[in-house]
Amino acid sequence: MLNNKYQQNCDSLKSYSIPYTSSEVLAISLGYCEVLDHNAYNGRYFILNGKKWIHNIEALRRKLKDQYCRYITDEELEAYAPEGFGYDVQAYYEYVAPKRTHLTNRKDFKSLIRQMRVMH
Repeated sequence: MLNNKYQQNCDSLKSYSIPYTSSEVLAISLGYCEVLDHNAYNGRYFILNGKKWIHNIEALRRKLKDQYCRYITDEELEAYAPEGFGYDVQAYYEYVAPKRTHLTNRKDFKSLIRQMRVMH
């Protein structure tokens, strides 16, 4: 089973000589498990319930845009493969994204924007 691989990494966290970033420490404190991967940021990524931790959503979008030559939506980032990439977008917005008090960060505003359609 796929989760056994991740659980094994949780049971014996291994780290490189690169110290953990504050984002990685936050991920670990929230229960995410370290998975070693030389292709990932700092040679490791963090996963919980099959979803990968996002350190910086803008940098992730740039990387994926360069790779796929198009903008990647939150829905695609969050969806599991093969439809998406399996990232924990909800956790990013809850824990990592800067806390803003202006209107665009309010959940009701985001919901309203998602319902809108652009007319050409």
